[in-house]
Amino acid sequence: MKKYFLFVLSAAVLIGVSSCSKNNETADLKNDKNSAGDIVAKGKELFYTSSKLTGLKCADCHSDGTNKENLNTKYFADVIGADKRQTVFAGTITGDEVKNTGAGSSVCWETFVKMGRPITTEEIQAFNAYFGSLSKGESNVMKHTTIALPKPDKAKLKEDQNRIAALTPDIKNGERIFKETCNFCHGGTTVKRVPSLFEDFEGNLKSIVYHIRIGAKFMPFYPYEIISDQDIADISEYILKNQKK
Repeated sequence: MKKYFLFVLSAAVLIGVSSCSKNNETADLKNDKNSAGDIVAKGKELFYTSSKLTGLKCADCHSDGTNKENLNTKYFADVIGADKRQTVFAGTITGDEVKNTGAGSSVCWETFVKMGRPITTEEIQAFNAYFGSLSKGESNVMKHTTIALPKPDKAKLKEDQNRIAALTPDIKNGERIFKETCNFCHGGTTVKRVPSLFEDFEGNLKSIVYHIRIGAKFMPFYPYEIISDQDIADISEYILKNQKK
């Protein structure tokens, strides 16, 4: 009887220990899941946070799959699975630097969106987590050919300016493209510290080509695959013909 009692007691202890162990494992899994969810949520929050300096946010230019109603996003790479890409930012960020920069988020943060402070390691990790959470195995890479990187090619720019000046413009196509992308910054009130291209712009076709192909301040450059030479001729015609004298 004594032996039977000791056996039952030992079994009860083992069951209790096993139960506690399983409970601890479950709690750890829940904590890990909650932690992963928190960092993804942080990444999404950052993606939709507007800069106090410019009024811009990542989601104004890049699509996470839910903000495509903003036509401006079709002119830039989406962020779905961007953390897993081999190269980003027109091929200038490759290998480990893709994750180390949050798939180029650190560049946009400081150069284009202009958040006004350096991005933190935790914020880069949050961007990576959010971009990864959007992926279902796909990782679309947009092909980019640009004269803006790794440094502006001024000789090629001059060739582009002369070639575009010789094209016959289509003002209706220029209006369409302007309204889809340029108007977001230059025609509305969303983005701060940019001129109206119809009231404050004193440039010409060459300066328009420069800004589209090279970029300036927090204006991004547009690769050849995104906005063609003909598109630039058309946009220029629309801007210059609608300027207030």
